[in-house]
Amino acid sequence: MNLNVESWNKFKVSDIFNNFINGKGLTEQEIKDNPGHLVAVQSSSENNACMGLIDEQYCKEMKYKIVYQPCLTVARSGSAGFVSFQPDGCVIGDSAKALTIRKKNVNTCHYLFLRTILMKSMYRYTYGRKVKAEQYMNMEIALPATT
Repeated sequence: MNLNVESWNKFKVSDIFNNFINGKGLTEQEIKDNPGHLVAVQSSSENNACMGLIDEQYCKEMKYKIVYQPCLTVARSGSAGFVSFQPDGCVIGDSAKALTIRKKNVNTCHYLFLRTILMKSMYRYTYGRKVKAEQYMNMEIALPATT
């Protein structure tokens, strides 16, 4: 199958996704001390960026940012630019940001395709460069589209 990438249109990340959802400090010790079923995401390229599973009620009490829908998470530092897919939502640590698709009626395939496209831009965050929200949201990506 020929994808004919040359005919794809350019879009800003902000055209496709809602604004970044910023995380708040979350430590490995908290996850160990408060086990649960909610995926805790930080800035890592290992284990789909999952640090472990934490108790949802604890996260609510600590006022951590919980995303209750499928999302992509972007590592802000460390493995900066690494994008993971969280099909059931997650709690986000301070070194990660979450993205949700603007359109309704999207599915896992949409998120996985967009993750693949965004991962092609990970090289921009090498050599200690951090992901900055405004730059990332203004970044252009090519996607198949009909005019």
